[in-house]
Amino acid sequence: MEENYEKRGYLLEDFRLFHLKDSRGTNIDYHYHEFYKVVFLLSGSGSYVVEGRHYRLTPGDVVLVGSRVVHRPRFEPGISYERIILYISPELLRSGSTQDYPLEELFSGRRGHVLRPTEELRRRLLSLSAQLEAEMSGQEPGRGILSRCTLLRMLVEIGNALRRADARPGEPLGPQDGKILDILRYLDGHLEEQISIDELASRFFISKYHMMRRFREETGTSIHSYLSGKRLLLARELIQAGRPATDACFSCGFHSYSAFSRAYGKLFGVTPTGRMAMLPVADNEEE
Repeated sequence: MEENYEKRGYLLEDFRLFHLKDSRGTNIDYHYHEFYKVVFLLSGSGSYVVEGRHYRLTPGDVVLVGSRVVHRPRFEPGISYERIILYISPELLRSGSTQDYPLEELFSGRRGHVLRPTEELRRRLLSLSAQLEAEMSGQEPGRGILSRCTLLRMLVEIGNALRRADARPGEPLGPQDGKILDILRYLDGHLEEQISIDELASRFFISKYHMMRRFREETGTSIHSYLSGKRLLLARELIQAGRPATDACFSCGFHSYSAFSRAYGKLFGVTPTGRMAMLPVADNEEE
């Protein structure tokens, strides 16, 4: 594999909150998390690239990043910006969901990855985030239960806004010609199939060299690396669900098990059969 996305952040608890304000900017490459992430921009300006879609942020915007979703924050140095970041475990979302209200759906990206709240909703989210921060830092008995309830209430507020017809999802700046976003969706829906650059260009009626250049400009990576990374994530899901590693390898479009095993170990720090220890990662990425 020509390049790999880095896994950043490590979460042991159900959720974690960071309240950060600085003007250092960001120098973080494309990466992903095992957990889910919510970013609430309080002041300043910047942007987020999520799954190839580039969102320009304004104060009040809420960024929703799903588990194993490739993304990258972009904030320029010298510009002060303040944000609240929540790391949320998949287990908490599953246990907090109901049959008619699956919380994972908030992070599906079906209506985009950025919500631009109304002023009324922005005030409610600010109040809830301040309450959550106080509960998490306090010493009162039952603070863990209270903070979990407050977090779930925040997620329901966001989810209800996404469901309403008058909700304002942030509009991505790119892909500007629309084809790259179509290609991303196609790749995500056909990970288990053999896909060649020539066939992809023919399907979308675009020069393969123009397609490869535009894809890198919009996503920060090559088609090959994007497809390989997503296939490796799918293969790991199959293995964790009980599929043999060899079966997962060839089911996800890899031609060589040895090449698959090397790429898998490089990305996840463990072989498909679990022979290597997971490499340590930082526990605070401070995006």
